Amino acid sequence: MSISRRGRGILPLLVVFALAGLWALAQQGGFFQNYPGGASKSVYRITQEKSVHPIFLTMEIQPVSADTFTVRTINEVTGTRADLERGVLEGLARAQVEVNSDAITALRRFLNDLQPGNTYVLPNGARFEAQTRDKIAGVDVIRGILTDPKKPTQRTVLALTTQRAVPFPPLLQVEERRGLGFVAVFTLELIEFSLRP
Repeated sequence: MSISRRGRGILPLLVVFALAGLWALAQQGGFFQNYPGGASKSVYRITQEKSVHPIFLTMEIQPVSADTFTVRTINEVTGTRADLERGVLEGLARAQVEVNSDAITALRRFLNDLQPGNTYVLPNGARFEAQTRDKIAGVDVIRGILTDPKKPTQRTVLALTTQRAVPFPPLLQVEERRGLGFVAVFTLELIEFSLRP
């Protein structure tokens, strides 16, 4: 089966739109307004229940002057043509939706106040049970479980950080109830991070 020239051009264009959505998400969350300066590199791995191959997202930031930066983003995935057309776009779109949820947006405003052992009720009725302090890719995080009454068969294992050079939560794993347990259906995880002045 061959893909027409037009079909070949659509996939890269759609991937660009999905990446632009993630880029807009970082901007909307005030990431660049709060960026601490210096050169940083963040690499995330996205895995999905329906896809065999992970997606890797990389954001590298280099300072040019005190308030000017060069930002380079890369996405990488291996797969068949069908995987690439379906999986990449679904994975990037879902990352955008999950990271931009009302609950996570509300939690990010109160990062400095989160303490293990406490449960936080959010404005939309969601709850975050802060469980432990941990490290992911060398970044200090607070890890917990986020539940939403609008999604009774789902929970999100979530790790948040006060490190302002990390663009997205270091861990966001959506799990669905299957029988007596939960199964991970989507994971966005920070696997590499560096920051130097």
